[in-house]
Amino acid sequence: MRGGIVRLFAFLVIFVTGSGAALAAPESIADKALEWASGGDVFSVARELTIDRKVDGSLSAAGEIVILTDDAEVKGDTWIAARRVAVEGELEGSLSIRAQEALINGEVKGDVTFYGLDLTLGPDAEIDGNVTYYSPSTARIDRNAKVKGEINGRDIAAARDDRQEAAPVMPHNDMRERWRERHMNEHWEGRGVSAPGYHMSATSAVFFGAIALAIAYLAPAVTGRMRESLVAQPLPALGLGLLWLLGLPILIVFVAVTIVGLPVAFLMLLLWPLGMVFGLAATITALGALLAGRIGEIGRGPLGVLAGVVLATALVWIGISIPILGALIWLLAVSGGIGLLYLGFRNSAL
Repeated sequence: MRGGIVRLFAFLVIFVTGSGAALAAPESIADKALEWASGGDVFSVARELTIDRKVDGSLSAAGEIVILTDDAEVKGDTWIAARRVAVEGELEGSLSIRAQEALINGEVKGDVTFYGLDLTLGPDAEIDGNVTYYSPSTARIDRNAKVKGEINGRDIAAARDDRQEAAPVMPHNDMRERWRERHMNEHWEGRGVSAPGYHMSATSAVFFGAIALAIAYLAPAVTGRMRESLVAQPLPALGLGLLWLLGLPILIVFVAVTIVGLPVAFLMLLLWPLGMVFGLAATITALGALLAGRIGEIGRGPLGVLAGVVLATALVWIGISIPILGALIWLLAVSGGIGLLYLGFRNSAL
């Protein structure tokens, strides 16, 4: 039951990692792993998490970068939610990954399931089961990789045709170092500076726009309240959002001090980036509704909602890409969106 709760929250976090959005963990706990063991099962989270030991049960891991080294051995199933993942150890169960990028270059006895942008099977990959991936791009499979089962995924026909002709995959050690370098020196040359640890790619912009559109269509009453709050209560919304962003990490540290509080701290740590995701989407939703109301009668229908969200997404994307100022715009958009969500739901419940 406890494992199911952890995975439910971690599943929501994969929308971040799967879309290319990277969210920084609180600096106070960035270099420390929070780990919770239940019998032989292990739940672990850290900004950069390295597993190099034996796990007698299942493993659930979340973080910015998650690496299972050659020394890692998992007797049960493995479940990972991260931005980047490298698996080099031996897994006796199935492997499920939600990530932006994933490199599998070890032995997996069960099935492999991947949700994200870029899946790579390295030359040392040995997978006894099936490989199923959900990705907008075709998986990169080294010619020396061994998959006994079927490979199923989007554009799978192209993946099978190109398998023997695929270019050699970057050695896993080089890829791991490239990830670390990117992680420590995140910036976009010529595209402006965003908030630390966060960038919005074109894929991410579409992703956040889709979430905003879903909110607008599925919760029109809440959207209307958020639009009203954006106009009438921008400062309270911003204050509530900043309280979430700054207060929750502090609370996590205090809760994690006690052994009893570790599971709660684990869940809270997953909620923190989740708030960022939906905060930014909420800002786009509210701004889109405001813009839709400015384009006349057509703005009141479904087409107007779509047009407003598209315009709002473009404005936020451009704003975040502005050099230096982009970091402030990102902070205002995320913080204000978190506050707008609270005000929208609270006012709708009244």
